[in-house]
Amino acid sequence: MVCSLCLIESTDSYFGSWCVKCHKLHRMIALFSIDKIMNVLETVLIVNDETQQEHIKNELKIELTTREYNLRAKKQKQRDDAK
Repeated sequence: MVCSLCLIESTDSYFGSWCVKCHKLHRMIALFSIDKIMNVLETVLIVNDETQQEHIKNELKIELTTREYNLRAKKQKQRDDAK
């Protein structure tokens, strides 16, 4: 029999409705509440324009900082070699 939730895996028992993974997900929802599970999934998995722009800004900031550090180190090495 096929899982009623994911419609891909086979059920974990003959009389069961869910596969092992979906059954585990069901237990998590019962334990933490559906709102908390949805919030975590939306925060981690869903990428919207705002989070994408923030990620791009952070990556550019890291890249610029790394380049600045390398240029300063190169200049310092040139000064040390000149002495």
